[in-house]
Amino acid sequence: MIKPSLVKPHSDIYFPDEYGIKFFETSAKTNLNVEEVFFSIARDIKQRLADTDSKAEPQAIKINQQDQGAGPAAAAQKSSCCGA
Repeated sequence: MIKPSLVKPHSDIYFPDEYGIKFFETSAKTNLNVEEVFFSIARDIKQRLADTDSKAEPQAIKINQQDQGAGPAAAAQKSSCCGA
């Protein structure tokens, strides 16, 4: 016979909905849904990181990049060192 949950069921239902998170009933003792929850969290983290990376601006600074509207003479002038 399964013992009743120690957490009140009505709080289990409303809390996750309130914060927009998933709800899983788990048990380390019986191994109920432990692996499923781990993989679900890992997938969510991976997806969130992928979404964040695709939206992020590049962190590198490009040096000696030619202006789009400038001609070759302007590019040569900008790339010379110490006015030489």
